[in-house]
Amino acid sequence: MGLLDKTHPQYDGMKPDYDQMRDTYAGSRAVKHREEIYLAPTRSMILDGALNDIDPGKTAYQSYIDRAIFPDLVANAARTLTGLAFKDRSVYELPRALEELYDSATLDGESLETLHRRIIEQILLYGRFGLAVDVPDGEGLPYFVSYGARSIINWDDMMPARGRQNPYTFVVTAEETFRRGVNGDYEWTPINRYRAFELVDGVYQTWTEEDMQPPTEAFAPEYRGRTLDFVPFTIIGSQDLVAAPGPIPLLGISDSALAIYRGEADLRQTLHNVGQDTLVLIGVGDDTEADEDQQPVRVGSTAVIKLGADGDAKYIGVNGDGLTEQRLVLQNDYKNAASEGSRLLENTAAQAESGEALKVRIAAKTTTLTTVALTAAAGLTQALRQVAIWVGANPNEVKIVPNLDFAEDTFTAQQALNLMQAKREGLPLSALTIHTKMRDQDYTDLTFEDEIAQLQLEKDLGITDLLTPVNPVLENLAVEEPPIDPDSEQ
Repeated sequence: MGLLDKTHPQYDGMKPDYDQMRDTYAGSRAVKHREEIYLAPTRSMILDGALNDIDPGKTAYQSYIDRAIFPDLVANAARTLTGLAFKDRSVYELPRALEELYDSATLDGESLETLHRRIIEQILLYGRFGLAVDVPDGEGLPYFVSYGARSIINWDDMMPARGRQNPYTFVVTAEETFRRGVNGDYEWTPINRYRAFELVDGVYQTWTEEDMQPPTEAFAPEYRGRTLDFVPFTIIGSQDLVAAPGPIPLLGISDSALAIYRGEADLRQTLHNVGQDTLVLIGVGDDTEADEDQQPVRVGSTAVIKLGADGDAKYIGVNGDGLTEQRLVLQNDYKNAASEGSRLLENTAAQAESGEALKVRIAAKTTTLTTVALTAAAGLTQALRQVAIWVGANPNEVKIVPNLDFAEDTFTAQQALNLMQAKREGLPLSALTIHTKMRDQDYTDLTFEDEIAQLQLEKDLGITDLLTPVNPVLENLAVEEPPIDPDSEQ
């Protein structure tokens, strides 16, 4: 046991939820690997030795797990919501000294937008994400080191935050990694690595501790001779930038996925039992002396069962009357998962829905996503300002405007024609505004000036059929040519 492996009480309270989100995001294999944590064996399986790896209980329990279906709702929800958050590009403004971070913000070369995307996905999954600022060994700007919610294990945020970059006196992170060569040149050994970010006598210092290794000495990182008087660590939550763990946006979807998993297991167990009738032999007791060459009882079209004169045989099976109720419960579980905003589980492509109704429905489902997008932008802004301070740039020049429009627009060509007709009848709307709307909808990649020039070229070439619907507008927009002097030579 070292000094840095201690955990904060609030982290301990959230750890089961973090583990659940990790497993349900990873999918079916991870969930089923955890066995009784997410799917308890039935009482008969326990009596048959399932929890002690004793057959027949263990085999029956493994079949129970294998037959169950775990729906990939969490990963789908995370991908869908992250995609909506980046439907339109966010705006990033940095001081000139930090422009390199646009294309390479981490040691792995992630762009600022890619890092921003990962922050939002992690907050959706865990409600928490950490960004530390580190300096390279050689030349180059400081860069970001990211830490997931499960890695931020301890912290002290009791220092007054007013007038400071953050309130932390220390933050401790943990990383599960591997080291090669501990027991052999080619063997990888799992190790735990801890890192402390600490404020010592008003100066930021850091040091590390690993399994089977002595701790490193604390040192104050410098960038061109400049140290920091604050801990360059930003903890981004789902609602704010405080260290205390906040709500996990996708936890409800994770719970729904596990409920469906357990319901699927019970339903398929019932279906399996209904299809596996039990053969009952009447008049053949267990105390009947069997011949030494008697074979075990088999069933099937090629099997033969010999009974005495008073013997009888029949099948009995499990009553399947509860199957309907089990299916209804599963349907409701899927509907509950859909209501959590994971994704549209039902096929609504054939349903007519106005653009305004669609926006209202999506707005109701993306309130949390709006909060996450704003908080992620605020956290990334704070972290970038810490970099700016370290390199001597103006932190106030850092600005991030996140995308908050999560609904797909439904501006159709017919609507564009209606606008053009209304414009001809006096609607005070410029052609530039209409063109901008069309460009936003990917109807064209041309600028307004290039579009007008292209239309004029088509007119000069005599391509009138294409211009007929927009001729009145074109006539108004075309640059007037100087009048022709009748006395000049043609």
